[in-house]
Amino acid sequence: MFNEPRYCCAILMDSRGRYVFERRPRDEADAPGMLTCFGGGREGREDAESCLRRELKEELGFEAGELERVFTLRTPRGEAWFFRLACGATGPEEGTVRALEAGFEVVWVESGSELMKEVGAWHRAVLDGIRRGDREATVE
Repeated sequence: MFNEPRYCCAILMDSRGRYVFERRPRDEADAPGMLTCFGGGREGREDAESCLRRELKEELGFEAGELERVFTLRTPRGEAWFFRLACGATGPEEGTVRALEAGFEVVWVESGSELMKEVGAWHRAVLDGIRRGDREATVE
């Protein structure tokens, strides 16, 4: 686990191609009121995929299938690995899950929607990088 990241996040999309984000409470320290990908920090000695599976279960009640690492984001607080579901699998459909943490909300967003402006800066950097064909980025 020498090279494991501090954070792990999932880029989830439903069968209609909409992103599945969480809206963070306005009183959160990180990205208050913003849309972000689901995920979080590793605990103990867990590996990146185990962390992400745990976070998705805790935050969304969603059981992820096979995961594919697609992006590395280096931040002042540590490295974050972003994954998507592999083999063309889709994320949760609207109405099938709910946010399990108080104050959080699940939001389905089309890629061209005005709501994309509400995606937190670090997560937007990842989505923009993937759209350009990049596999990594560094943010301040």
